[in-house]
Parts: sequence; structure tokens; C-alpha cells
Amino acid sequence: MNAKFLILTALFLLSASPGIPADMLNCTAKDWTVAAKAAEAADAPLLVLYTAEDCNYCERLKREVLYPLFGRDQAQPPAVVREVDVNTGGKMTDFDGELIRSRLFKKRYQVFATPTLLMLDSSGRLLARPIVGYNSKTEYLSLLK
Repeated sequence: MNAKFLILTALFLLSASPGIPADMLNCTAKDWTVAAKAAEAADAPLLVLYTAEDCNYCERLKREVLYPLFGRDQAQPPAVVREVDVNTGGKMTDFDGELIRSRLFKKRYQVFATPTLLMLDSSGRLLARPIVGYNSKTEYLSLLK
């Protein structure tokens, strides 16, 4: 069993893309006031990416589009990005500082599939229609524009 664990761990580490910023995504937002302040300070929109742990399309979207666009290599990233697992439960702090159940937050933006990308202002208002799903890098980049 230990040998199997070591092999799986080694395969995982080898498959991880080098240079992927650890703090860009997987930065779950339990307090949206903090994310909003970061977006305001950067004078940038807030991108909220809803993902699921077993979503291969989510991983492809992050690796092929989001990491290159919003990674550490950018001197001034064009947006503040936060990732939320669609299955996350419990409460979070909403943009107005009040506690809200995560399912109600998700329902507000009509998130029903992964990946779903929301573009919000610092008050939590949608700036564009959500982008649902992922087919290809080229198609997704055109949707982002």
C-alpha cells in the first residue's frame, strides 16, 4: 500500500504544471468583502470560477486559459480571480458584509454547471453574462473578450 501511495504521489507531482501560481486559483472566497477590496485596489473586475473536484473541463480551463492570463507572470493581472467549489456548503460573507448561505450565493448567479465563470464588479453585480462550460481555448478567449 505504501508503494502504491508513493507512485500515485509521484505521478501527481510529475503531472502538475510548472509555474502555476498557487495563490491565483484555489483561493476560495469565504469573505467576498476581501475579494471585492482586492478588485477595487486593482481597479479590475472580480472573476469567480465555480468548479468541482472531479471536473476535467475545469482543470483544462485553468491550465489552458486562466493561468496564462491571470498568473504571477502578469505585472498587472487584468482581473482578480477567485475559485469556488460548487459543492461548498456553509456560510460566507456576502459583498455587503452579511452572512449568506453558499447555496443562496450560488443561486443568485444561477450557477448550475461547472465550470462557470462570473465577471462581477466590487459590489457583486454581474458585468457580463456568465460563461458556462469549456470547449476550447480559442472559443473561450473569444467569450472572455
